[in-house]
Amino acid sequence: MLKNLTYEQFLEKVDYVLKSVPEKWRYGQAYFNVLSSVRKDIAESIRGSLLDPFHKDQVSKETESFVKSLW
Repeated sequence: MLKNLTYEQFLEKVDYVLKSVPEKWRYGQAYFNVLSSVRKDIAESIRGSLLDPFHKDQVSKETESFVKSLW
């Protein structure tokens, strides 16, 4: 877990991963995978819920607000 990482640095990491993966990932997929690697506690709290962005092309405002509130 990288709790010293800011939320903004996390988003930069998501963008970097999204550009780096050879196969095309959805934004929500990259967001969730990076979240799982840096803040597994937060990722597990949204896994399988309506806030889970994994299968989405975008991350909802509700998901962003919730994740930021736990950051």
